Amino acid sequence: MASTNRREHERIEITMRTRLWLDEVYKSRDIVFEGWAATRDLSIGGCFITATYLLPVGYPLNLEMEMEGTGELLQARGEVVHAISQEGARDQGMGVMFVEVDAENRERLLRFFISDRVKDFYFSRFIVEFPHLESILTLKDVALVLNLWEDKEGRLTALRHPDGAKAQQARRREQIGATQARAKRR
Repeated sequence: MASTNRREHERIEITMRTRLWLDEVYKSRDIVFEGWAATRDLSIGGCFITATYLLPVGYPLNLEMEMEGTGELLQARGEVVHAISQEGARDQGMGVMFVEVDAENRERLLRFFISDRVKDFYFSRFIVEFPHLESILTLKDVALVLNLWEDKEGRLTALRHPDGAKAQQARRREQIGATQARAKRR
């Protein structure tokens, strides 16, 4: 599991086949794009996509990720916030921040995102303290609650509300600017 101080959300290393596409007007141009790549890591706020192609920072995307071992698809709207194309980098690809996730996919993501920390809590604390609840509250149920709790800013929840969307757009612009500034310092 990778984690650094600059990241807002904890990440899990995972590989998921991912379809990326766009079919809309972007910057006054009709854009039709579809590509396949692999999600290398995942957080409740975004993912890193390894790909042989790079899209520009700020580029909107629709994502469909095949969730490992479930047969389900996780669908979200994202935006490219940084790209890595340097030789010698672990993987060439793009950091994508989720900007729209409907209620069904948000629940799917929060249940699916099970970090080592959540597993440790569930098995060494929750089940030890309340063994009678193991058949009632699964690891995925507890992950859902803990992940929702840890989304202190309500980032994903706020996307459902018009006022939250405006605040999210301003925050997204700040994050993209900060990411670009970090990339320039490298």
